[in-house]
Amino acid sequence: MFQRMNLGSGRKPDIMPHYPHMMNEDSNVWTDFLTAGKFEVFEVWYDVHVGNPVPLRRLASQLEKKVAAGVTRKRIDVICTVKNETWIVEIKPHANMKALGQILTYERLFNKEYQVRGKVIPVILCDTFDQDLEESFEQFGVRVIINSPDKLA
Repeated sequence: MFQRMNLGSGRKPDIMPHYPHMMNEDSNVWTDFLTAGKFEVFEVWYDVHVGNPVPLRRLASQLEKKVAAGVTRKRIDVICTVKNETWIVEIKPHANMKALGQILTYERLFNKEYQVRGKVIPVILCDTFDQDLEESFEQFGVRVIINSPDKLA
């Protein structure tokens, strides 16, 4: 039987020059979010692995299996706690259909693998979003947080 895991201790939501597994564009969006301070983030976990590794040949060594598990599983940008909620956060400069698919998959896999207190909320953090998706975000219960529009040209 599959046993769900605990996230363990996270870290403080400190602003850093770079965050694990984030591209510069995503790091900028996350830094802007933390700097704005609109939400009180208590704890964060970066680069949270979920899902299965790629399948390997039957005779793969334990080392090969361990490496595959470490580098080929899906990676959630950020898990964070805000009030009594756990947010699964996908960070994109521009939220599009890919971001929607990612966050829905991450939410399902996270809920399957991890046990946390409080409500789990799928969140897309962005600077802009595809307005054609607004109803889809609402339909699937995805919270979209848009950084301050005044910084956009």
